[in-house]
Amino acid sequence: MNWQEWSIIANDEDYWKNHEEEGLLKAEYIEGHVLQLWFEDNLSVSIYELDFAPLILETDPGVAFLPLREKERFQQVIGDYALIWPDPETTGYSEKTIDLAPECVRFFCEKYGKLINIPQKAIA
Repeated sequence: MNWQEWSIIANDEDYWKNHEEEGLLKAEYIEGHVLQLWFEDNLSVSIYELDFAPLILETDPGVAFLPLREKERFQQVIGDYALIWPDPETTGYSEKTIDLAPECVRFFCEKYGKLINIPQKAIA
């Protein structure tokens, strides 16, 4: 589990043609560097549990994500379309805000996360 895997997908123009991400509905801190993440999924919800430790602690996450190594900061997560760690001083957006696109979060959830529930298909 590393950032280079995501980088390959993120830079693949063919992958993104006709791709629409419905977004992240909610994020909840569980323990350590584990989050539970709720995604919109065709009029239903997919829930994953994902341990971010391999991305944040075991590899070089880059300067922007270094503050997330501190458990106290990691716990301040919000799921609001994207995965967001607001500025700890203002609790809003600033240069200290850290966020991840929902496509990136779902990529890691689908590849390495634990699916908590299987979305029910909408009844037509």
